[in-house]
Amino acid sequence: MVALLQVQNLSVGLPFSAPLLDAISFDIAESERVGLVGASGCGKSLTAGTLCGLLRTPLRVLAGSIRLDGTSLTDASPATWRAARGRSVFQIFQSPGTALTPVRRVGTQLAEAAQIAGRDTKAAVSQALDAVALQPDVTGLFPYQLSGGMKQRVLIAMALILRPRLLIADEPTTGLDVLTEHDILTALNTAADETGASVLFISHDLRAVRRIATRTLVMHAGRLVEDADIADLAISKAPAARALATAATALQNPC
Repeated sequence: MVALLQVQNLSVGLPFSAPLLDAISFDIAESERVGLVGASGCGKSLTAGTLCGLLRTPLRVLAGSIRLDGTSLTDASPATWRAARGRSVFQIFQSPGTALTPVRRVGTQLAEAAQIAGRDTKAAVSQALDAVALQPDVTGLFPYQLSGGMKQRVLIAMALILRPRLLIADEPTTGLDVLTEHDILTALNTAADETGASVLFISHDLRAVRRIATRTLVMHAGRLVEDADIADLAISKAPAARALATAATALQNPC
């Protein structure tokens, strides 16, 4: 398969300090859906931020490379990253409210995405909302009037409109009830199906990862320690991967 995303020996951190991400390498093929799992604080969200050019000073890429669709983004300028975000790579955040402008109605923000994508505004917004099971009247609301799950689905609708090459979902179901979690995971799969985007689904919840991906990257203390089918994590040579699999199995067993 052709690699859409190529990450080679990527290290991120503060200058003259031990890296927070330590020489991680992985590829994601076109239209492939991959899970990135690990305990809290292991570097998952930092990986997502780096792949979207969202590192905050003084954090920086210390070594290695990032290539997306054949284009190097390792030393990309802020202008290049701004052009890439949305159409080339789109991130759905754990706290979706941070990605929506609070003083603008949802419909206005979705319409702006349609204009950027060069699509018919009314049709694109209507189709995207329908795909993520949101009612048309949500366009007249402000983000603060939406639940967390609804905000997540608005972001997924935006991704459907923009049709990115790579969709990164960073802990999108954290803190949601099981019914809303089901809606979010269904919407993500719909977005991937309709756009053909590759997906990097970041979570500590293997149960959620199974709904999106089969191949799983396991991170521990800033390093990638496993790249395997999710069904094989229980027999991994990496203790961190086995621990995740054991914990997930224990949580699924009835009390």
